[in-house]
Amino acid sequence: MLHRKDIVFTKPPIFRPGIEEYATAHTSPVAGELHQIQQRTQRECPQWADIASTSIQAVFLGMLVSLAQARNVLEVGTFTGHGAVAMASALPADGKVITVDSFVADEQARAVAKSAFDASPHGHKIRLVEGDALDVLGEVNGPFDIIFVDADKPNYQRYFDRIMQRRLLSPHGLLIFDNTLWGGAVTDPPPASGVELDRTTDADEWLRAMRGDWARHLAAFNASITADPRVENVLLTVRDGMTLIRHAG
Repeated sequence: MLHRKDIVFTKPPIFRPGIEEYATAHTSPVAGELHQIQQRTQRECPQWADIASTSIQAVFLGMLVSLAQARNVLEVGTFTGHGAVAMASALPADGKVITVDSFVADEQARAVAKSAFDASPHGHKIRLVEGDALDVLGEVNGPFDIIFVDADKPNYQRYFDRIMQRRLLSPHGLLIFDNTLWGGAVTDPPPASGVELDRTTDADEWLRAMRGDWARHLAAFNASITADPRVENVLLTVRDGMTLIRHAG
């Protein structure tokens, strides 16, 4: 999937105006270091800042880590490190987060993430692995108590298949996929546009085609997971949709 740096990526909200702001105001505030990561992301990675985890998601992920009494966490899609730090802060002192990213969407995100990990009192719990996520999923050793996937959407099914094939999720573990509502577009994905997603394409046309392509992949992924007898799942309307998956039975 080609990533362009001359386009500011945004998704339409799935809520009527004011709802997300109200939810944020009535959620426990994040730690100062997470707020600083958010601010730096907006400032230094503006083109793709909309893909970063929000404060609500950070609190939610931390709560899930605590409730699961997790010790080993895998994150696919680091971006600027907001989610990794949020989950690491909820782990015990000997807990570990392995976070994976190739940083092809925004190379500046690497610097923001590394700086955040170095500055965080929980940074010693985080190990950044740079590389193609499918390759890393084929090599990393599990099992993991929580796996959080927030990466390129056309590969969601491949990520899920690799995780299941290699038994990376512990028997009582929780697998989380982000952005599974995709601004609501999954309910009626547009037909393929036929637009070539390259750097010569008009920016607005490229963005519409990219959103539509990812919506079709996510709709297919959602249908596949729901029909898979090996797992149980729930699609939550948190932010842009977060699907929680566990082993069936």
